Amino acid sequence: MPKFKFHKSLGYLVTVILSQIVLGFLLYSAFDSPTGNSFEWSATATYWLVLLFVIVGLVYAVLTKNIKHWILPSTIIVGYLLLIIFLLNSNLFSNIPRVKSTSVNYELIPLYFTIPGIFHAMLDVILTYFKPDGKLSSNLRNFLFAISVPIGSYLFIVIIIPLFRGDHYINFRLNSFLVQISICISIASFLFFFLRIILGNIVGRNLKGNHTFMILLFGLLCPIIGLLLNIEFTLFGDFNFILIYVAVIGNAIGLFLLLDDSNRTKFIGFLLACFGLPYVLYFFIIFLPYIPLSFIALIVLGAGILMLTPTVLLLVQFQVMSKNYKQIVKAYGKEKVFSLGVLCFLILPISFVLFCHNHKVLLDTVIAETNQFDSSSHEYKDFDVAKLDYIFQQMQKNRSRLSFDTPEKRLPLLSIYYDWYVFDNLQLSRQKSSEIGRLFLGNKTGRFSSYRPPETLTASVKYTYTTEYIAEGDFYKTQVDFAITNLDNAGMREFRSEFTLPEDVFISDYYLDIGKERVYGILAEKQAANWIYKQITNQRRDPGILQYIYDDVLSLKIYPFLKHEKRTTGFTLHHRNPVHFSINETPIDIDVKPLSQHVTEIAQNAFYIPATVKASLPKVEAPIRYYFLVDNTINGEKQRAQFEEDYKNLDNTIKENAQVLYVDADVNWETQTTPKKAGFNLLKAVSQIQYDHQNKKSIPFVVVYAADKNRFYGKYTSWELKNMFPHDNYVEYSTWNQQVFPALEFVEFSRNGKSCYVPNDNSSSLVSLDKTEDFMIQPTSNSYLNALQLRLFHTINDLNPKRKRTRWLDGLRQSFSQNILTHSTTYISLENKTQEARLLEKQEDIMNASYIEKAGTERQRMSEPYFWILLLLFFIYIGRQQFLQYQTK
Repeated sequence: MPKFKFHKSLGYLVTVILSQIVLGFLLYSAFDSPTGNSFEWSATATYWLVLLFVIVGLVYAVLTKNIKHWILPSTIIVGYLLLIIFLLNSNLFSNIPRVKSTSVNYELIPLYFTIPGIFHAMLDVILTYFKPDGKLSSNLRNFLFAISVPIGSYLFIVIIIPLFRGDHYINFRLNSFLVQISICISIASFLFFFLRIILGNIVGRNLKGNHTFMILLFGLLCPIIGLLLNIEFTLFGDFNFILIYVAVIGNAIGLFLLLDDSNRTKFIGFLLACFGLPYVLYFFIIFLPYIPLSFIALIVLGAGILMLTPTVLLLVQFQVMSKNYKQIVKAYGKEKVFSLGVLCFLILPISFVLFCHNHKVLLDTVIAETNQFDSSSHEYKDFDVAKLDYIFQQMQKNRSRLSFDTPEKRLPLLSIYYDWYVFDNLQLSRQKSSEIGRLFLGNKTGRFSSYRPPETLTASVKYTYTTEYIAEGDFYKTQVDFAITNLDNAGMREFRSEFTLPEDVFISDYYLDIGKERVYGILAEKQAANWIYKQITNQRRDPGILQYIYDDVLSLKIYPFLKHEKRTTGFTLHHRNPVHFSINETPIDIDVKPLSQHVTEIAQNAFYIPATVKASLPKVEAPIRYYFLVDNTINGEKQRAQFEEDYKNLDNTIKENAQVLYVDADVNWETQTTPKKAGFNLLKAVSQIQYDHQNKKSIPFVVVYAADKNRFYGKYTSWELKNMFPHDNYVEYSTWNQQVFPALEFVEFSRNGKSCYVPNDNSSSLVSLDKTEDFMIQPTSNSYLNALQLRLFHTINDLNPKRKRTRWLDGLRQSFSQNILTHSTTYISLENKTQEARLLEKQEDIMNASYIEKAGTERQRMSEPYFWILLLLFFIYIGRQQFLQYQTK
C-alpha cells in the first residue's frame, strides 16, 4: 500500500473526491419537494460523474506511480473550472423549487465545494514544479503577470474571438466554446500567479504581514472602502451594520497595537484582534467562492483587490497574531490570555445571537398580538416599529429566488441562521404578514388570499329527519338528511349556506354522498381542513365541509354541483329542546318535547340554565358603561378632533360613566400618547371591553372614532365584530345621537355565593361563575354534558385569546374524543384516501405546533440550513488534518 502524503493523496480525497460527493448529494436533495424529487439527469450531471471517476482513477494512478504527478492537479484545475462554467450556464439552478432557493444561493454551493480542490491542486503544482524563490524581483513579476492576465483575457475575448464569428450555428458554438476555454485558462493563470505572490512573500519576507502599510491597506482602508462601495451596489449582501464597522476599526487598531514594543499594548491589541477575528473569518468564507472571479473585477477599477482583501487580511491577521502570541503568553500567562482571547472572540457571535433572539421575541409577540393577546391586561405596549420593519424587510427579501443575477440583499450565510432562529425556519403566509403590516406598520393593505372560491349556485333544499331519545344522557339525537338541487344551467358550482344553532345544540356524524358511496366526514382541526378544502376545490375534486364561523353561526359548503345535479348530505343533532333554523332560506323545524328543564352543573361552578328556568329568575337592570375608542394613529387626526368637540357637549351622566381608550397598534386605557404610524387595533379594544363585562352586571356602550380604512379586525369582518354587541350598543361616531343609552333588563343567576347576569330571553345559557383562568374541562360519562362543557370552553377562550393560545389543544383533543363539532374543529368529507392522508399530515403538523398561530397554513416551510452545517464540518476537518500534519513535521 503506497504511503499517503497530505498534499498529494489524502488531501485530494478530502478536497476533491469527498467534497464532490457531498456537492452531488446537496444539489440532488435541493430538488426534494412534498411531491417527490424533481431532479432530471443532464449532460452537465454526466460530465460531473465522469470527471469524478477520472479523478478517482488518477489519484490511484499517482499513488501507484503509473503516471506523472502533474497530470492529476492539472486535470483537477481544468476539469473543475470547466464544471463551474457548465453549471452556471445550465438551467439546473432555475429548476430548483423556489422555496429552497429563497434561503440558499445554490449557485454558490458548487464554488464552495470546488474552489478548495482547485486551490489544493494549484498549490501542489506550484510547490512541486514552480516553487517561488522569494526574491523581490520575482514577486513583482508575478504581480505584473497576475494583473496582465485579466486584461489580456478581456482583450482576447472582446477583439480576437469575434474575428472567427460567423452566422453558422457551428461557428457560434465554437466561439462560445473558445470563450469558456479562455475564461478557464485565465482563471487558472490568475490563481497561479496570485498564489505565487502570496507564497513568494511568505518565503522571501519582502512585504511582511506585520508591516504598517499592509495593516493600513488590507486591515483598514480596503475593508472600509469595500463596505462603503457595497452600500451603493449591494453586490455581495447587506453589510451596512454599525457592529461590522466597529469590528473593522477595532480589528485594525488591535493589529496596529500588536506592532508596539510594550507587552501591555500588545496584550490589548491581541484582545482587540481576537474581537475582530470572527469578522475576518466571516468575510473570508463569504468571498472564497469569488476568488476565481476576482480576476475579472481587476479590469474594473481594480475592484478585484477589494474582493481579494479578506484572503490577504486573514494571512496578515494570522501572521501578526501568531508572531506576538508567545511574547504575550510569557508576560500574562497562557490561561489568562486564552480565556480572555476566547471571550473577546465570542463577543461578535454572541451579539448576533442576541440580536436574533431580540427579533424573535418581538416577532412572536406581534404574531400573538394579532389574535392571541391578553384581554385581561390593560398594560400598554409601545412596539419598536423600526425593528419590526427590519424583520419584515428580511422576510420580504427571503421570498426572492437567489442567484448571481439576483444576489442576496442581506447578511450572507448569517441570514440562514436568522431565518432559522427568528422565523423558526418557517415563513409567514402573505395573509399573516399583511395583517401584521397593517396593524403595526400602518400599511394600507386589504385582506390577502390567493384562494378564489368557486361560483355559488342557485339551489333548492329539501330535508327529512328522524329523532331518537338517548336515555343515558337525557337528550335527543336527530338525523337530518338534505337533498340539494342545482337550479342553474351551469356546472362546477359550489353550494354555500350559513345557519344558526342555539349554543345547547351540537353536531356530529356529518356525511356527503359521493357517487353511490356515503362518505362520513373526518372531524379535523379547522385550519388543516380549510387548507385541504382550498387545495381540492382548486383542483375541481369532491369535498364537503361543515364548520362554525363565529359564535352560533355555522357554514355548510359542498363542491362541485353539475348542471341540475342533486346531491345528498346530512348530519346528526344533539339537543334537549325543539330546534329551528334555516339553510338556504329553507326553514328546518325539529319539534320535540323539551327535556330536563332544570339547572345542571356541567363542571365545577359552571352551569347550564334552560330558558324555562330563566323565566323564574329575578329581573335586574344592568347599568351602562360608555367606551370611546379614539384613533391614535397618524391617520386619525380628523376623528380625534371630532371626539374632542363631541366630548365637550356630552351629558354629565355619560361623562361620569365613560372611559376613553386611545387606540393604535395597542390600546391605552390611561393617557394619550404621541400618534403613531400604525393600524387601529379595534379587535383588541373590543375584546378587552368584552372581557371586563363577562358577568354582564354592567353593559358596555361602544362609540368608535376611527377611519374605516385604518381598522384592524383580525379574523373577523366588521359585521361580525359588530354582532358581538347584540343590544345595538356598538355605534360609529357619525351615527351616534349622543343621548343616554337606557339600562337593559337581565335576570340574575346565583349559586355557591356567586352570581352573574344572563340575558332575559327565550334561549338557554351557559355560564361559569369562576374566573376564566380557572375553568377546565372535566369529562363525564354523559356525552351531552361534555358537549356543553366544550361549548362553554370555547366561549371562555374567546373572552381572552391568551387563554386560547395555551388551551386550544385541550379543546381540540376533547372535540376529537367526544366526536362533537366545535369552533376549533371541522367536518370534511373527502373523495379518496390520498386526500385524507394529506389532511392528516397537515393536521399532525398543526397539532405539533406550540400554539395555533405557528401552525399549518399560517406559515410555510423553508429549507433547512443543513448545507452550512456540512460546510462548517468540512472546513473543520481540513483544518484539523493540516494542523496534525504541522504537528507531525
